[in-house]
Amino acid sequence: MARRATTAKRKKAAPKKSTRKKTAPKRKSGGIGRLMLGGAFVAGTLSAIIAVGSMLELDRASDEFGRAADQGAPNYALAEPEPTPKLRKDYRLSENANVSERGRTGYLVGENNETTRSTGQGGQGLTDFVPAPAARKPAQAGDILPGDSGNDVPVATVGPTNQPWQKYAALTQDTGDKPVIAIVIDDAGLDQPRTAKTVDLPGPITISYLPYARDLQAQVNAARKAGHEVMLHMPMEPSSASVDPGPHALLASYDRQTILNEMTWMLDRFDGYVGVNNHMGSKFTADPERMKIVMEVMKSRGLMFLDSRTSADSVGYSTASSFGVPAITRDIFIDDADDAAKIADMLARTENVARKQGFAIAIGHPRDLTIGALKTWIPEIQAKGFVLVPITDVLRRSMRSVTG
Repeated sequence: MARRATTAKRKKAAPKKSTRKKTAPKRKSGGIGRLMLGGAFVAGTLSAIIAVGSMLELDRASDEFGRAADQGAPNYALAEPEPTPKLRKDYRLSENANVSERGRTGYLVGENNETTRSTGQGGQGLTDFVPAPAARKPAQAGDILPGDSGNDVPVATVGPTNQPWQKYAALTQDTGDKPVIAIVIDDAGLDQPRTAKTVDLPGPITISYLPYARDLQAQVNAARKAGHEVMLHMPMEPSSASVDPGPHALLASYDRQTILNEMTWMLDRFDGYVGVNNHMGSKFTADPERMKIVMEVMKSRGLMFLDSRTSADSVGYSTASSFGVPAITRDIFIDDADDAAKIADMLARTENVARKQGFAIAIGHPRDLTIGALKTWIPEIQAKGFVLVPITDVLRRSMRSVTG
């Protein structure tokens, strides 16, 4: 009898071994550990924020006033804004303008060597004529030179001979036929340590002070005592709306009375300056109607005007000439770029201009690289036969060439 075939029993396959390694169970951190970790994270974040803020603040301070190592104890922030004086509605501009304050720069203009000044409150009252000052005595050591520190006998004059652009001019040696160079340092007064370094440069140079700086009269006195000439660096509206020219700047949107008010505030900030040059102003100096008002004031106060030429469209020089205001224009900007090589190139160009036309006017700023370059360059050009002169000397040469 045949047997039923039986199937062989299949062996069960061995379970596959997992290749994954068993990880050790995570330990739950306790409450104290979590608090410590969170505290460390917060502290690190705060430190980073403080560090970034400190760097930004240092950069701002460096750009505006120089590195902390160069700053002393005084506060070199901008001067506190002062109320703008309200002028009378019948404010007149003429060579014998009535004004409300004695002894200020620009209130010394008269005819026949006499100065017209007003008496009484608020500029109201009768005018009286004050004789011109007697011949100046030689300066003594330690003199502050509060008044007529300039040339007593100008080479060329237009109108009264006691106008501030002549009265406060720095003394100039006889240069003969040598080419002359006038160095004008703008933006002075805010950064007092660097302004002081500018005053220490061999001169004479011309230093132009911003009207909203602090301690202006003391700074100006020091500059004039060192033999330098002084100007007022008048802020005017630039083309870019994002650039701030500073408080009391003249804006193209201002009406006549507002321009007169702001100019009065600026021009009365300190004494002893020969004239004005524009700070920024690429928009304002291109406005003929507004510049006419400026030149009325320049004429009435007996001041000169240096057109900084921040724009090729400036009408500053031409408008000044039409009003009979002594005026001249800038030739070279020394430090448009705060770069040693470019500054050296601009100084070389200044020499070339002086060789060709007999004089050159170069404008720079109180920056470390500029001051350092000038300290080396000034003795070098003197050895080459150039003569360093204040801006009024170049102005007189220009006037002499025009008048013959």
